[in-house]
Amino acid sequence: MDRMDEALDSFIASLKETDIYLEYRKALEEVKKDPSLKLRVDDYRKRNYNLQKSEEIDLAEYEKLRSEMVNFRAEEPAADAFFDAEVALCRLIQDLTYKITESLDFE
Repeated sequence: MDRMDEALDSFIASLKETDIYLEYRKALEEVKKDPSLKLRVDDYRKRNYNLQKSEEIDLAEYEKLRSEMVNFRAEEPAADAFFDAEVALCRLIQDLTYKITESLDFE
């Protein structure tokens, strides 16, 4: 194994020990306990992703999804905790990517 692989393995192991990652895994496992809840969570994630990647923003569809999500999260504490944990992990990954890119003077 070369130096980069060793460093990457160490980095990943450290990331998996963070409170943010551990909270994400805990929240994910809680959602997975209820298969119908997991399906609803995944459906929302898919719809949200598709809406975000579309070239034209359909404000009515966005508002519908947002409204559904507010209600869903209020009704399902496990889903609410999962979405919060997922966002926190995504932000951590974004921050790490930004730091790496900045450190490399990548333009």
